[in-house]
Amino acid sequence: MLPVLATLDLSKPAEREAHDFLCRATSKQHSLWKLLDMRRQGDWLLCVVQWVHPDNADKPYSLTEVGLKEMAVRWQDYATAEAARLELERRCAVFPAHTGGGAG
Repeated sequence: MLPVLATLDLSKPAEREAHDFLCRATSKQHSLWKLLDMRRQGDWLLCVVQWVHPDNADKPYSLTEVGLKEMAVRWQDYATAEAARLELERRCAVFPAHTGGGAG
């Protein structure tokens, strides 16, 4: 069994939109990214991704934030997956009380 990386409440429209967006962005048919890691931090999903067709070949990885209150996506590019994961871990360590999820 795979570990739970983030919990979403799909009865909330914005969380369902984020889920659907991630499914499309990582699908074989419309692939933008390969999802490498993910955590929930409050109203955001933090996703370490590898771009399938990166604009900058020197930085093909990103820490991507997907909004859970409204549809918003933003990202910061990195040269390695490890650098993106380190930033994910840093953010989760700095704001540990904001990482949970669920219906609450």
